[in-house]
Amino acid sequence: MRPKEHTHKHFLTAGECNAQRQMPITLIAQRVIEIATEHANILGVGYSDMIKFNSGWVLSRMSIEMTRYPGVNEEYSLTTWIEGFNRLYSERNMEIQDGNGETIGYVRTIWVAIDMDTRRPSDLSSISWLAETINDRSCPIAKQSRLMAVKDEEATMTTQHQFKVSDIDFNRHVNSVRYMDAILDQWDLEYFDNNEISRFEIQYLHETHFGDNAVIKTKITENIAEAEICVGENASCRAKIEFKNKN
Repeated sequence: MRPKEHTHKHFLTAGECNAQRQMPITLIAQRVIEIATEHANILGVGYSDMIKFNSGWVLSRMSIEMTRYPGVNEEYSLTTWIEGFNRLYSERNMEIQDGNGETIGYVRTIWVAIDMDTRRPSDLSSISWLAETINDRSCPIAKQSRLMAVKDEEATMTTQHQFKVSDIDFNRHVNSVRYMDAILDQWDLEYFDNNEISRFEIQYLHETHFGDNAVIKTKITENIAEAEICVGENASCRAKIEFKNKN
C-alpha cells in the first residue's frame, strides 16, 4: 500500500540558524523540497521512476505560512500529503510541527512534471494510480494568490544580481531556494531583527542559468512586499511576502 502521508523529523543546529537564531524560511523551503522528494520516491514517482519517461518534477508554486519558527537545538518535523492532481500538475501540502507536536506552520506547493528535453509539461494522466494517493486531509492556509508583475515605476527597491556557481542545482538551472535568498537580501539585518515573515508566496515562471544577469524589483506597501526577478524581458519568478512586527 502506498502511504498517503510521510513525516520526517529534524533537529535545528546552530549552523543552520539565521542571525536571529531561528530557522530561516529558506531552510523551510529546502526541507519542503526534500520531503516532497522522499514521498515521491516512496510512491514510485521519484526521479529514478520519472526519468524512465524522460520526465522530472519541478516546483511551480509555493506558499509558506508560519506562526513561529524553530530555534537553535529545537526538534521539528514536516508531514506531507497530496491534495490533488490533474494531467498537468500535482498539489502537495505540508504541516510543520515543533518537538512537542504543536503545529507552527503549513505549506502549499504545486509541482509540474516536465519533459527533460522540451522543458514543456508532461501528461500525468498516464499515472492513473496517483488518484489512490490523494489525501482528504485539510490544509487551513489560503491557496496561492495571483502574483502580479512589479512595474518599474512602482518599485520601491531595484537592484542588479548575477547568478553564480553556488546558485545552480542538479538540473543546471538556478535552485528554487536561491531565488528566495536573492529577494530576501533586499532588506538589511536590522529589519529582520525587528520583523519576521508570516507568509511567503513564490511562483516560478522561467528557468534562469549560470551567469544570467537579473534585475530584482521590490514594491513595498506597509507590511507587504511584492517582488519580481527578471532576466531580460522574462520574469524568472514573482513573490509576495507578508511581514509582522516582533514587538
